[in-house]
Amino acid sequence: MDRSQGSAGGPAIARDAAVERDLQTRRGMARLALFALLAIAPACDPDALDLAVERVVADRSIDAVSAKTNMALVAERFSGEAAMADMTVAQARARAVELLRLRLEALNLIDCRTTVMADGDAGTLHALSDRCRIGLIGLDGELDARVEIETAPCARGECPSAVVWTLDQFDLEIGPDLARRPHFSGPVTLRDPVDPSLPMSWTTGEDFTIENRFGVFDSISHASWTVDADDCVTMQLESRLQRLDGDADDDNDREIGTLVLSVAGLQRCPATCPTAGDVQLAFGRGAVLQWSYGGRTVEVQGPRGLHLRKTLACAQ
Repeated sequence: MDRSQGSAGGPAIARDAAVERDLQTRRGMARLALFALLAIAPACDPDALDLAVERVVADRSIDAVSAKTNMALVAERFSGEAAMADMTVAQARARAVELLRLRLEALNLIDCRTTVMADGDAGTLHALSDRCRIGLIGLDGELDARVEIETAPCARGECPSAVVWTLDQFDLEIGPDLARRPHFSGPVTLRDPVDPSLPMSWTTGEDFTIENRFGVFDSISHASWTVDADDCVTMQLESRLQRLDGDADDDNDREIGTLVLSVAGLQRCPATCPTAGDVQLAFGRGAVLQWSYGGRTVEVQGPRGLHLRKTLACAQ
Protein backbone atom coordinates (compact mmCIF):
# COMPACT_ATOMS: atom_id res chain seq x y z
CA MET A 1 0.00 0.00 0.00
CA ASP A 2 2.87 2.37 -0.81
CA ARG A 3 1.28 5.48 -2.27
CA SER A 4 4.31 7.71 -1.90
CA GLN A 5 5.10 7.18 -5.60
CA GLY A 6 2.74 7.10 -8.56
CA SER A 7 2.66 4.06 -10.82
CA ALA A 8 4.37 4.61 -14.16
CA GLY A 9 1.88 5.21 -16.94
CA GLY A 10 -1.05 5.11 -14.49
CA PRO A 11 -4.10 7.20 -15.43
CA ALA A 12 -4.19 10.72 -14.04
CA ILE A 13 -7.63 10.95 -12.43
CA ALA A 14 -9.11 14.45 -12.11
CA ARG A 15 -11.10 14.96 -8.93
CA ASP A 16 -14.61 16.42 -9.10
CA ALA A 17 -14.45 20.19 -8.57
CA ALA A 18 -17.34 20.34 -6.09
CA VAL A 19 -15.84 17.54 -4.00
CA GLU A 20 -12.45 19.26 -4.03
CA ARG A 21 -14.00 22.55 -2.89
CA ASP A 22 -15.71 20.71 -0.03
CA LEU A 23 -12.47 19.05 1.01
CA GLN A 24 -10.63 22.38 0.90
CA THR A 25 -13.34 23.92 3.09
CA ARG A 26 -13.08 21.17 5.70
CA ARG A 27 -9.29 21.29 5.64
CA GLY A 28 -9.47 25.02 6.24
CA MET A 29 -11.71 24.82 9.32
CA ALA A 30 -8.94 23.86 11.72
CA ARG A 31 -6.55 26.37 10.12
CA LEU A 32 -9.07 29.18 10.59
CA ALA A 33 -9.49 28.21 14.25
CA LEU A 34 -5.72 28.29 14.71
CA PHE A 35 -5.38 31.67 12.99
CA ALA A 36 -8.21 33.08 15.10
CA LEU A 37 -6.38 32.13 18.27
CA LEU A 38 -3.08 33.43 16.90
CA ALA A 39 -4.71 36.74 16.07
CA ILE A 40 -5.44 37.45 19.74
CA ALA A 41 -2.02 36.30 20.97
CA PRO A 42 -0.81 39.84 21.78
CA ALA A 43 -3.62 40.20 24.31
CA CYS A 44 -2.03 37.46 26.43
CA ASP A 45 0.84 38.44 28.71
CA PRO A 46 3.53 35.77 28.06
CA ASP A 47 5.23 36.53 31.37
CA ALA A 48 2.06 35.47 33.17
CA LEU A 49 2.01 32.01 31.58
CA ASP A 50 2.54 29.22 34.05
CA LEU A 51 5.34 26.94 32.83
CA ALA A 52 3.49 23.98 34.35
CA VAL A 53 0.57 24.71 32.03
CA GLU A 54 2.91 24.81 29.03
CA ARG A 55 4.26 21.38 30.00
CA VAL A 56 0.73 19.96 30.18
CA VAL A 57 -0.13 21.48 26.79
CA ALA A 58 3.04 20.10 25.19
CA ASP A 59 2.49 16.63 26.66
CA ARG A 60 -1.12 16.45 25.47
CA SER A 61 -0.24 17.68 22.00
CA ILE A 62 2.80 15.43 21.50
CA ASP A 63 0.76 12.42 22.59
CA ALA A 64 -2.09 13.33 20.19
CA VAL A 65 0.27 13.72 17.23
CA SER A 66 1.84 10.32 17.95
CA ALA A 67 -1.57 8.65 18.29
CA LYS A 68 -2.76 10.02 14.97
CA THR A 69 0.22 8.67 13.04
CA ASN A 70 -0.80 5.25 14.40
CA MET A 71 -4.38 5.91 13.31
CA ALA A 72 -3.10 6.59 9.79
CA LEU A 73 -1.54 3.11 9.65
CA VAL A 74 -4.93 1.59 10.47
CA ALA A 75 -6.71 3.86 7.98
CA GLU A 76 -4.40 2.56 5.25
CA ARG A 77 -6.34 -0.72 5.33
CA PHE A 78 -9.24 1.22 3.76
CA SER A 79 -7.23 2.35 0.72
CA GLY A 80 -8.23 1.53 -2.84
CA GLU A 81 -6.04 0.59 -5.79
CA ALA A 82 -5.15 2.12 -9.15
CA ALA A 83 -6.95 -0.66 -11.09
CA MET A 84 -10.29 0.72 -9.87
CA ALA A 85 -10.02 3.54 -12.43
CA ASP A 86 -10.85 1.00 -15.16
CA MET A 87 -13.83 -0.52 -13.33
CA THR A 88 -17.50 0.39 -13.20
CA VAL A 89 -18.75 2.05 -10.02
CA ALA A 90 -20.39 -1.21 -8.88
CA GLN A 91 -17.20 -3.18 -9.54
CA ALA A 92 -15.05 -0.62 -7.71
CA ARG A 93 -17.42 -0.62 -4.72
CA ALA A 94 -17.33 -4.41 -4.46
CA ARG A 95 -13.54 -4.42 -4.87
CA ALA A 96 -13.11 -1.83 -2.08
CA VAL A 97 -15.10 -4.06 0.30
CA GLU A 98 -13.11 -7.12 -0.77
CA LEU A 99 -9.76 -5.37 -0.24
CA LEU A 100 -10.74 -4.24 3.27
CA ARG A 101 -12.06 -7.70 4.18
CA LEU A 102 -8.86 -9.39 2.97
CA ARG A 103 -6.64 -6.94 4.86
CA LEU A 104 -8.57 -7.32 8.11
CA GLU A 105 -8.71 -11.10 7.87
CA ALA A 106 -4.95 -11.14 7.24
CA LEU A 107 -4.50 -9.81 10.79
CA ASN A 108 -5.48 -13.26 12.12
CA LEU A 109 -2.16 -14.31 13.61
CA ILE A 110 -1.44 -16.49 16.66
CA ASP A 111 -3.36 -14.52 19.30
CA CYS A 112 -5.38 -12.24 17.04
CA ARG A 113 -9.06 -12.88 16.36
CA THR A 114 -11.06 -10.95 13.78
CA THR A 115 -14.70 -11.27 12.78
CA VAL A 116 -15.63 -9.66 9.47
CA MET A 117 -19.08 -9.46 7.87
CA ALA A 118 -18.98 -7.87 4.42
CA ASP A 119 -21.50 -7.15 1.65
CA GLY A 120 -19.82 -6.08 -1.58
CA ASP A 121 -23.07 -5.27 -3.38
CA ALA A 122 -24.26 -3.00 -0.57
CA GLY A 123 -20.78 -1.62 0.06
CA THR A 124 -20.85 -2.32 3.81
CA LEU A 125 -18.57 -4.04 6.30
CA HIS A 126 -18.69 -4.76 10.03
CA ALA A 127 -15.57 -5.94 11.86
CA LEU A 128 -14.44 -6.90 15.35
CA SER A 129 -10.77 -7.29 16.28
CA ASP A 130 -9.27 -8.73 19.45
CA ARG A 131 -5.54 -8.70 20.33
CA CYS A 132 -4.54 -7.91 16.75
CA ARG A 133 -1.52 -6.03 15.43
CA ILE A 134 -0.49 -4.03 12.41
CA GLY A 135 3.26 -4.31 12.58
CA LEU A 136 4.20 -2.99 16.02
CA ILE A 137 0.81 -1.32 16.56
CA GLY A 138 -1.89 -3.09 18.59
CA LEU A 139 -5.50 -2.97 17.40
CA ASP A 140 -8.65 -3.87 19.35
CA GLY A 141 -12.26 -2.86 18.87
CA GLU A 142 -15.15 -2.57 16.44
CA LEU A 143 -16.15 -0.66 13.32
CA ASP A 144 -19.12 -0.28 10.98
CA ALA A 145 -18.27 1.08 7.54
CA ARG A 146 -19.93 1.81 4.23
CA VAL A 147 -18.21 2.80 1.02
CA GLU A 148 -19.08 5.08 -1.87
CA ILE A 149 -17.16 5.60 -5.08
CA GLU A 150 -16.50 9.12 -6.35
CA THR A 151 -16.24 9.58 -10.12
CA ALA A 152 -14.59 12.04 -12.49
CA PRO A 153 -14.87 12.63 -16.25
CA CYS A 154 -12.81 10.26 -18.37
CA ALA A 155 -12.62 9.01 -21.97
CA ARG A 156 -15.56 6.66 -21.48
CA GLY A 157 -17.69 9.18 -19.58
CA GLU A 158 -17.34 8.84 -15.79
CA CYS A 159 -14.68 6.71 -14.09
CA PRO A 160 -14.01 5.90 -10.40
CA SER A 161 -11.68 8.54 -8.96
CA ALA A 162 -11.74 7.95 -5.18
CA VAL A 163 -12.86 5.49 -2.53
CA VAL A 164 -14.75 7.13 0.36
CA TRP A 165 -15.44 5.16 3.53
CA THR A 166 -17.89 6.52 6.10
CA LEU A 167 -17.46 4.98 9.55
CA ASP A 168 -20.42 5.84 11.75
CA GLN A 169 -19.05 3.51 14.41
CA PHE A 170 -15.29 3.72 14.78
CA ASP A 171 -14.44 2.33 18.21
CA LEU A 172 -10.82 1.17 18.34
CA GLU A 173 -7.86 1.11 20.71
CA ILE A 174 -4.76 1.74 18.62
CA GLY A 175 -1.16 1.83 19.84
CA PRO A 176 1.74 -0.10 21.35
CA ASP A 177 1.11 -2.63 24.10
CA LEU A 178 0.81 -0.15 26.95
CA ALA A 179 -1.40 -0.22 30.00
CA ARG A 180 -3.69 2.32 28.34
CA ARG A 181 -3.73 2.56 24.56
CA PRO A 182 -5.34 5.61 22.99
CA HIS A 183 -9.02 4.86 22.40
CA PHE A 184 -10.58 6.44 19.30
CA SER A 185 -14.37 6.65 19.09
CA GLY A 186 -16.87 8.38 16.83
CA PRO A 187 -17.66 9.13 13.18
CA VAL A 188 -14.86 9.51 10.63
CA THR A 189 -14.68 9.75 6.85
CA LEU A 190 -11.71 8.24 4.98
CA ARG A 191 -10.97 9.25 1.39
CA ASP A 192 -8.41 7.62 -0.90
CA PRO A 193 -7.91 8.74 -4.53
CA VAL A 194 -7.38 5.81 -6.86
CA ASP A 195 -4.40 7.72 -8.27
CA PRO A 196 -1.60 6.35 -6.03
CA SER A 197 0.42 9.57 -6.25
CA LEU A 198 -2.26 11.43 -4.24
CA PRO A 199 -2.48 11.25 -0.42
CA MET A 200 -5.17 9.53 1.60
CA SER A 201 -7.11 11.70 4.08
CA TRP A 202 -9.53 11.60 6.99
CA THR A 203 -12.01 14.05 8.48
CA THR A 204 -13.41 13.28 11.93
CA GLY A 205 -16.97 14.18 12.93
CA GLU A 206 -18.25 16.48 15.67
CA ASP A 207 -18.57 13.64 18.21
CA PHE A 208 -15.17 12.05 17.60
CA THR A 209 -13.15 11.55 20.80
CA ILE A 210 -9.74 10.33 21.91
CA GLU A 211 -9.27 8.83 25.36
CA ASN A 212 -5.66 8.54 26.52
CA ARG A 213 -3.57 8.79 29.67
CA PHE A 214 -4.36 12.51 29.93
CA GLY A 215 -8.15 12.21 29.77
CA VAL A 216 -11.00 12.20 27.24
CA PHE A 217 -10.81 14.79 24.45
CA ASP A 218 -13.15 16.00 21.76
CA SER A 219 -10.99 15.85 18.62
CA ILE A 220 -12.16 17.33 15.34
CA SER A 221 -9.35 16.91 12.84
CA HIS A 222 -8.37 16.68 9.21
CA ALA A 223 -5.24 14.81 8.10
CA SER A 224 -3.68 13.80 4.81
CA TRP A 225 -0.77 11.41 4.50
CA THR A 226 1.24 8.92 2.49
CA VAL A 227 2.79 5.68 3.78
CA ASP A 228 5.90 4.09 2.28
CA ALA A 229 6.87 0.42 2.00
CA ASP A 230 8.28 0.47 5.57
CA ASP A 231 5.00 1.82 7.04
CA CYS A 232 6.61 5.22 7.62
CA VAL A 233 4.02 8.01 7.60
CA THR A 234 4.40 11.50 6.10
CA MET A 235 1.48 13.59 7.37
CA GLN A 236 -0.16 17.02 7.40
CA LEU A 237 -2.59 17.51 10.30
CA GLU A 238 -4.97 20.13 11.64
CA SER A 239 -6.67 19.22 14.90
CA ARG A 240 -8.70 20.67 17.77
CA LEU A 241 -8.47 19.11 21.23
CA GLN A 242 -10.80 20.00 24.09
CA ARG A 243 -10.92 18.01 27.30
CA LEU A 244 -14.34 16.58 28.13
CA ASP A 245 -13.67 15.03 31.54
CA GLY A 246 -11.74 17.87 33.14
CA ASP A 247 -12.37 19.37 36.56
CA ALA A 248 -14.09 22.75 36.34
CA ASP A 249 -12.06 23.84 39.36
CA ASP A 250 -8.72 22.69 37.90
CA ASP A 251 -6.53 25.73 37.19
CA ASN A 252 -4.65 24.00 34.35
CA ASP A 253 -7.80 22.99 32.48
CA ARG A 254 -9.27 26.49 32.82
CA GLU A 255 -6.06 28.07 31.57
CA ILE A 256 -5.64 25.66 28.64
CA GLY A 257 -9.17 25.63 27.23
CA THR A 258 -9.16 24.43 23.61
CA LEU A 259 -5.94 23.30 21.93
CA VAL A 260 -5.62 23.93 18.18
CA LEU A 261 -2.74 22.19 16.41
CA SER A 262 -1.31 22.60 12.94
CA VAL A 263 1.32 20.03 11.91
CA ALA A 264 3.27 20.22 8.64
CA GLY A 265 5.67 17.70 7.11
CA LEU A 266 5.49 15.18 9.95
CA GLN A 267 7.56 12.06 9.22
CA ARG A 268 7.43 9.07 11.55
CA CYS A 269 8.10 5.33 11.30
CA PRO A 270 6.29 2.90 13.65
CA ALA A 271 7.37 3.07 17.32
CA THR A 272 10.23 5.48 16.50
CA CYS A 273 10.66 9.19 17.09
CA PRO A 274 9.50 11.56 14.35
CA THR A 275 12.40 12.54 12.11
CA ALA A 276 10.83 15.75 10.78
CA GLY A 277 7.80 17.97 11.16
CA ASP A 278 6.84 21.42 12.40
CA VAL A 279 4.11 21.95 15.01
CA GLN A 280 2.35 25.15 15.94
CA LEU A 281 -0.42 25.25 18.51
CA ALA A 282 -2.56 27.82 20.23
CA PHE A 283 -4.48 27.52 23.50
CA GLY A 284 -6.18 29.51 26.21
CA ARG A 285 -6.44 33.25 25.46
CA GLY A 286 -4.02 33.20 22.55
CA ALA A 287 -0.89 31.56 23.99
CA VAL A 288 1.24 30.01 21.24
CA LEU A 289 3.79 27.19 21.37
CA GLN A 290 5.81 25.63 18.55
CA TRP A 291 8.47 23.01 17.98
CA SER A 292 10.16 20.94 15.29
CA TYR A 293 10.76 17.19 15.40
CA GLY A 294 14.13 15.63 14.66
CA GLY A 295 15.24 13.30 17.45
CA ARG A 296 14.46 11.96 20.92
CA THR A 297 13.90 15.44 22.36
CA VAL A 298 12.09 18.54 21.17
CA GLU A 299 12.62 22.15 22.18
CA VAL A 300 9.23 23.72 22.76
CA GLN A 301 9.34 27.47 22.10
CA GLY A 302 6.95 29.94 23.68
CA PRO A 303 6.57 33.73 23.56
CA ARG A 304 9.42 36.04 24.64
CA GLY A 305 11.99 33.28 24.79
CA LEU A 306 10.07 30.91 27.05
CA HIS A 307 11.03 27.32 26.25
CA LEU A 308 11.17 23.81 27.68
CA ARG A 309 12.69 20.52 26.56
CA LYS A 310 10.53 17.42 26.20
CA THR A 311 11.82 13.85 25.88
CA LEU A 312 9.62 11.75 23.59
CA ALA A 313 8.31 8.30 24.53
CA CYS A 314 9.68 6.55 21.47
CA ALA A 315 12.74 4.69 20.20
CA GLN A 316 15.51 6.79 18.69
